[in-house]
Amino acid sequence: MRQNQPQIIFDKQSAQFKCIGAWTVLRLGLLSKKIEGSKLPSSQKVTIDGKSIIEFDSAGALALNNYINALKEKGNEVELVEFTDLENQLLELVESKRDELHYEPPVPEKENILYQIGKESEKRLLQVDGLVILIGDLSIRFFESLGHWRRFQLPSIISNIETTGVKALPIVALLSFLIGVVLSYQMGLQLETYGANIFIAYLSGMAIFREFAPLITAIIVAGRTSSSFTAQLGSMVINEEIDAILTMGLSPTELLVMPKVIGLMLVFPLLIFWSDLFSILGAMIMSKNMLGIGFHEFLTQIRDSVGLSQIMLGLYKAPVFALLIALVGCFQGLRVEANADSIGSQTTKSVVQALFLIIIADAVFSVVYSWMKL
Repeated sequence: MRQNQPQIIFDKQSAQFKCIGAWTVLRLGLLSKKIEGSKLPSSQKVTIDGKSIIEFDSAGALALNNYINALKEKGNEVELVEFTDLENQLLELVESKRDELHYEPPVPEKENILYQIGKESEKRLLQVDGLVILIGDLSIRFFESLGHWRRFQLPSIISNIETTGVKALPIVALLSFLIGVVLSYQMGLQLETYGANIFIAYLSGMAIFREFAPLITAIIVAGRTSSSFTAQLGSMVINEEIDAILTMGLSPTELLVMPKVIGLMLVFPLLIFWSDLFSILGAMIMSKNMLGIGFHEFLTQIRDSVGLSQIMLGLYKAPVFALLIALVGCFQGLRVEANADSIGSQTTKSVVQALFLIIIADAVFSVVYSWMKL
């Protein structure tokens, strides 16, 4: 095996390089490093003897050709002896393709900040355009289905109610309870200082019913459901199931998007009410332990000072939040491309965009409620 190892030996007296062994891609690694680190003669006539070469392929020809060019750069005159016609032809071929072998891709031009801002703005406008088209298509399919109830895909709607609503009850209950505990604790510290313990029921009730319960529920559902919708539709895009639906003359919007939107819109008010219950429970328990406010007294104060109207102000947000979450999740799922990275990036975008739109919508509701003095 060792006699097959490629070598190049220089005889100073005869100014001759002798090539030995198999100059092939599988054996050439160590020799290339030795050639690069070797000391080369300069300004003399040298010969390269290829008589002892056992095997010779394009990798060997490239290595030898690089060595020959390095010798020529030192001012040497190089002559090849005892090389076969095939080996000479291979060396000539490698030399003729030298420009392609040493091709370096051009460095891309650096884009300035204004170009980047414009490009990102264009992408966002295209996304808004696509979302508007989806909303329009969904509206058309919805009104067309009003006269044909079977087109609403009732089993699919029920399935989405279970996955987006029923299975979300434990996590919504836990986080809402903890929010109620933390909120009551923070408010209680301030109220206790001024001896206004009884106002804990009013303040916590207003904060929970109007803001915290709807917003916390929307955040949980956005992280849980919007990503799920994107992953489901994205996997269908990759598996070409969406193309199959279109080939059969059916509408993916009607079959896949509409049941998700309707299911989430039906179950979302119930999730907010569920969050209201557990948030008030957490606030009530903390008020009892920290401020000495009894359960009956706490609930009476909420009924008298807060009332049903504040609960309804929180529930009014449910359809809007549900629509935003479902539409963004489905829209990003349909934008998935045929690769695994696309599912991850689109899922991330769906959650981030859903949260962004939820906060914007909540701010709009707050402004409207303030303007209407509710």
